[in-house]
Amino acid sequence: MNFKFISVVLTILSLMACASEPTAIRLNPSIIKQSNNIYQEVSAKISVSDLRSTYHIVEVLNADEPSTLIGSTSTLSDVLNQQFSNELAAQGLTLAESSTVTLQFNVERARTYVNQDVLDYRANTIIKLKVNVENPAQTLSKTFTLRATTRGALTANIAELQRDFNLQLSKLIVQVLEDQQLQNFIKG
Repeated sequence: MNFKFISVVLTILSLMACASEPTAIRLNPSIIKQSNNIYQEVSAKISVSDLRSTYHIVEVLNADEPSTLIGSTSTLSDVLNQQFSNELAAQGLTLAESSTVTLQFNVERARTYVNQDVLDYRANTIIKLKVNVENPAQTLSKTFTLRATTRGALTANIAELQRDFNLQLSKLIVQVLEDQQLQNFIKG
């Protein structure tokens, strides 16, 4: 009787845990604001495009089962557009649609692949962003790629995957914002 009771309780608890598991990643990169005036009297228009063929953020690969795809609560292009607009403005850049300087951010890859085994998992994240800066005289293209691997016991937790993806996305955004070659090209 005790064994039946314990197994029923464990079954109910596991069903409750599955029901409360988030079904989408919340994209919320955290950037420490640095309001240094890098771009004095410089204006630009920016745009962000997501060039990926599929828009999910996490792909969980299980042996003998189809992959589980997990999307995000907002589009990656919207999140990056907001982040780059805010951060570049904080650096002194004036955002203007009529500007002759354009910054195009193209998301080429952004995914966490989770290899789920019986007792552990390994999550590999890759984010690849191509930045094109054009002024009336010339164009600069630069690609930023970030790779990270995390490991954990048992089953991958979506909250941890979300935290790790946002951390890597934050690092990539900072790399772009602090890139001296891009800064000098934008300033002219």
